[in-house]
Amino acid sequence: MKILSRVLFILILFTGTGCQSIGIFTGTDFVEIEGIVRDSSGDPIPGIIVETEGYQVETDNEGRFSLNNLQRGTVRLDLHGEKGTGRYSVDLHQSNVFLALEYPVKTTIVLLHDNDLHFNYNQKDEFVEKIEEIRSRFENVWLLNAGDTFVRHAHRWAIDDTMYYAERSRYMIENMNAVGYDLGVPGNHEIDYVGSHSGQSLNRADFPLIAANINVATGKLPQFKPFLVFETSNGLSVAILGLTTVNFDKPGISARDPAETAVAYRNLAREHDLFVALTHIGLSQDEIVAEAVPELDVIVGGHSHTLLETAKTVNGVLIAQAGGPPPEHQVDPDWPKYLGKVTVVLENDTIVEKSGHVITLKSMVNAH
Repeated sequence: MKILSRVLFILILFTGTGCQSIGIFTGTDFVEIEGIVRDSSGDPIPGIIVETEGYQVETDNEGRFSLNNLQRGTVRLDLHGEKGTGRYSVDLHQSNVFLALEYPVKTTIVLLHDNDLHFNYNQKDEFVEKIEEIRSRFENVWLLNAGDTFVRHAHRWAIDDTMYYAERSRYMIENMNAVGYDLGVPGNHEIDYVGSHSGQSLNRADFPLIAANINVATGKLPQFKPFLVFETSNGLSVAILGLTTVNFDKPGISARDPAETAVAYRNLAREHDLFVALTHIGLSQDEIVAEAVPELDVIVGGHSHTLLETAKTVNGVLIAQAGGPPPEHQVDPDWPKYLGKVTVVLENDTIVEKSGHVITLKSMVNAH
């Protein structure tokens, strides 16, 4: 449910009939908010503390409140009650607006993901259409890639020529940019660089790449950040830790154990509202990480090409992975496109629901 559907902007029209207006009263520098706090059934809630910019008020017996002398702009409203603290983001540039807020505050986070593309970019139209449809329905959506976008083995290329690798890797990144990926983790096929081509293609990415357990001491690859933090539209924070696999010996590349690395970053769970690992270590290693770090809420994985049509739970951690092409890594335009979808619902700052499944996309030509 979108924030706008929870924060009802009721426009008060000046019709000249002498009726009084309620809402945000604008002055030269300050505004005043009036509103009401209700529960999910629509009943007003008294005794909720509404706080912003150092100001606090309590809702009355009818659930109503007002806040004065607020600066214009976008402000955060914190609602404190028996079920914890919920958060809204409110635009105070508008005038004549009354706020109807729901408590506890429900936030839905959607993590879309794929992995192990191995030079396959199939069912492009269907994939883009599905992404756009989900983004239109939910406000907090991030598209993640769990590694192995490239193919490092020359004998598996369509043409045994590094120029094929250079062109195909660039093609993959440019298409991912066009769709609007938000974050990726490098797989072993990206880190096992092919001359300067791997780094040149990865540097074209409009999205960050994270890998906390990898040290890069070569100019052949970009530097990888250990984690990234996203923020929801109402100010909740989502920390995503990157973990990947190195199964080769390459100058300038060293790696730490993924589980040990995840343990070292477990403080992210205390500092943020949602703690996610984006991994390219395989399902069995994901399960080891889940056992070692129960503070994780979700693991989005790759490497083992495991098609988890329904995400599994290990030690309280939801683990999702969205399959991949055949193990030979060949480019096959008829291969289905798998899109994972993880949904996490929070009430205030508490997770009340998390689930995951895989959407299988086939071209309309082959669907008949």
